[in-house]
Amino acid sequence: MRINTGIENLDEKIEGGIPQFSSVLLVGPPGSGKTTFCNQFIYKGLEQNEAAIYILFNAPPDEVKRSMEKFGWRIEGKIIVFIDVYSWQVGGIEKDTYIINNPADLNEFNIKISQAIKELQDKNLKRCCIDAISTLYLYVPKDLCAKFSSVLFAKLKSSKLTSLSTVEKDVIEAKDMATLEALTDGTIELGFDPMAYTQRLMWIRRLKDTKPPLEAIRFTITDKGLVVEK
Repeated sequence: MRINTGIENLDEKIEGGIPQFSSVLLVGPPGSGKTTFCNQFIYKGLEQNEAAIYILFNAPPDEVKRSMEKFGWRIEGKIIVFIDVYSWQVGGIEKDTYIINNPADLNEFNIKISQAIKELQDKNLKRCCIDAISTLYLYVPKDLCAKFSSVLFAKLKSSKLTSLSTVEKDVIEAKDMATLEALTDGTIELGFDPMAYTQRLMWIRRLKDTKPPLEAIRFTITDKGLVVEK
């Protein structure tokens, strides 16, 4: 079984979508389209009457909602839980969200994720995004990050969720990146053509049970979100 990404022309290049119940890393520099990819993936599920969990390290839920609305992706009335790991930095408390007051408290983090899964498990919960899991490395020692990530990805898989986790390129060391790759089922890298920086490129570095294209995939960001060239 495959989970469609919601990204025009991408699914046909990866044998119909992302393998069900897999965890995939989205790697790239700032501005490469990782968050838009996540938003698009989440919205596609909501549009299909699926429920979703969105774990936010780099922006509050209201900002993400506004960003989605710019592409016409309105989520009012949809079933989604935001786990907010951002607002504590600015002393903000938002309603209808799960707030993580201390990202270094991995026990609290684990409890909130379990609570969100339990709340939505009977509501067609299918998708989860984490933006960006690399931010966790700013608050937690590397060895604990690896252990927590292992537990987290196992929890998502056992809950029959398909997940995307963004990683800011070069924020974490190569050894830590290798650990994240060992814990997940795929890596999609987003970036720019070094010879023509205005051209966006995507590389399917690896993807479970899939023979992805070896060449770079060209894409643009339009008023419909990410669009892959045929």
